[in-house]
Amino acid sequence: MNGIFRIGAIGADSSHLPEFTKRIKAIHDDGQTRCLVTHVFDPGQHDLADAPKWLKTAEELGVARANSLDDLLNSVDGVMVLAVNGNKHLPLALPSLNKGLPTYIDKPLTCDLGEAKQILQASRSGNARCYSASSLRFAPEVEAVRNNAEKLGRLVAIDAFGPGQLHKLMEGLFFYGVHAIEMIDAIWGPGVKRVSAIHLEDRDLLDLDYHDGRYARLRLDRKGSYSFGATVHGEKSAQQFVVDFAPVYTRLVQRMTRFFEGGAAPADLRDIVENVAVMEAGNASIRKSGEWIDIESIA
Repeated sequence: MNGIFRIGAIGADSSHLPEFTKRIKAIHDDGQTRCLVTHVFDPGQHDLADAPKWLKTAEELGVARANSLDDLLNSVDGVMVLAVNGNKHLPLALPSLNKGLPTYIDKPLTCDLGEAKQILQASRSGNARCYSASSLRFAPEVEAVRNNAEKLGRLVAIDAFGPGQLHKLMEGLFFYGVHAIEMIDAIWGPGVKRVSAIHLEDRDLLDLDYHDGRYARLRLDRKGSYSFGATVHGEKSAQQFVVDFAPVYTRLVQRMTRFFEGGAAPADLRDIVENVAVMEAGNASIRKSGEWIDIESIA
């Protein structure tokens, strides 16, 4: 194995800092990747109180504290933006993208479509590979649906469910709706034409109407069990699943390390920007009592 691929983490106020660091180290120590998380920069102004604990765990795993963002960028080969608050991702990600470093941005990519498009443009103009992803993209059950195309036939509709927790840090769907939305995107890809959403005390209901006639309904519950799943309807048959969470984090970081080592991004950044557009439109629809909101075309 030729040298270490040094990953720098930006942001300490997410449990993903120690969790990703630990899992990447385990994959490295098993000889499956050159990647290691070697540096972390903590911008401060934490949004979650456990940040010092997560930072300490990362340091115990061998991660060095960088004194500044420039210090980190000059010490690594790739970057993970892990700040929990999607409203902070644009300024934290632009420096690595402008430097041409491969960059992973934790979900949600941003909480604003304009900012998401700025990241997409910076990635393209800086020739910096970049993506963002929920761990739900990597559920084996999602992959099983994609691998069952012959039996299912052309997919026409999805009824999906997932948790719909809310948080003051990020408006409406951005905090937890992102997981179910990315799960659906991972099954059958982009192309959303318009969105309708309504907010109830114990759930949000989100309808996605696609340009090619596909249709998805998502039920985001706040009182049910912590579960994700879907019924996928094809022209030939239907398939149901409930996600087993045990392997999803490891599968996420395995794909992340392949990306850092030069492999294709597991999600196209343009499609992730569309997901931001869907969440933004969903929040707007909620404010307008379920009115259909058209999705802006993403080039």
